[in-house]
Amino acid sequence: MLKPLLHTLSIWIVVIPFLIGIMNLRGLNRDSRWIFLLVIIALVPQLMTALVENDGPLFDITYNLYTPIEFILLYMVFGTKYNSSASKTLFRLTAIVYFFICAYFFLHYGIRQKFLSGLVCANNVIYMIWILMFLKQEYATDSFLIKKENPFTWFLIAFIFYAPCTVATFALYHYIREPSNIMLRNLSIIQDIFNIFLYLLFSAGLLIRTHDKKFVS
Repeated sequence: MLKPLLHTLSIWIVVIPFLIGIMNLRGLNRDSRWIFLLVIIALVPQLMTALVENDGPLFDITYNLYTPIEFILLYMVFGTKYNSSASKTLFRLTAIVYFFICAYFFLHYGIRQKFLSGLVCANNVIYMIWILMFLKQEYATDSFLIKKENPFTWFLIAFIFYAPCTVATFALYHYIREPSNIMLRNLSIIQDIFNIFLYLLFSAGLLIRTHDKKFVS
């Protein structure tokens, strides 16, 4: 009973930050606008999970296209957060590496043959690198961006929890779904919980009204 309830909530939870983003559209700063755009785009694969056959061609195409789009939008969010030239260079290098990873997955598997869970893992490993770089910078500076009135703080916390969980569960995505591994399917509950947590924290960040130039870098 709990598993289908959490799964359903995990699918439809995206509607909450979407509605909040619409209501607070004029109060969104630069980071929040990128996250709101991400939420809008995420509506398609999220709600499609409830409406079409999972792991079918349409499902696979939608999620496989969403994955690099998510990377690009989060690249725009994190791109203004680094101060040192070394951090900026490493940040750009991760994008170059990701380009080649994407090229490999799309050329080798295509976009409709299967859900590219490995590409999702690559996304979130890179997000964790970005987060660690940012936290290291915050630790070494006297000017902190991590404040409760900064929307980015809530988005950052969301991915601090979501990214490691996603790597752990999506690395086993196809293995869990093997008919012989029925007991392991309960592991999907973990992903549902963290997906709910992700969009609730997005909602918290999108609720904050701030000026466009505030908390951008």
